[in-house]
Amino acid sequence: MSYLTRYATRALGGVRLLPGVRVDEYTRLNRPGFYGDAFVRVFVEDTSRRNPRRELPEPKLRLRIADCTNVINLEFSVESEADRENSLFKIDTLLAALERFRDGLRAEAELYAERERH
Repeated sequence: MSYLTRYATRALGGVRLLPGVRVDEYTRLNRPGFYGDAFVRVFVEDTSRRNPRRELPEPKLRLRIADCTNVINLEFSVESEADRENSLFKIDTLLAALERFRDGLRAEAELYAERERH
């Protein structure tokens, strides 16, 4: 059944997406009550229903990350094999960097809490 996951059109949590949409999420990064509108916005178009007779359809791919004042837009492409490899490398590299950052942040938060207790 795993071969079907590439055509899935449901978001996490069972929310049904519109046809032509593979991923469409807006996630706030701050907990309620904290200042600022930090967010992550992701969108991946589902082109499985498009007819590629004239030209190959390139999906809309959006990744926007914002803190309270700055917004970055990361570009991704699947137009060529090199573009696909680079896009996957880019997101894998970002995920790995975020995991290392989380580990460092957790260690510093624990150290700060320990120092605060003394």
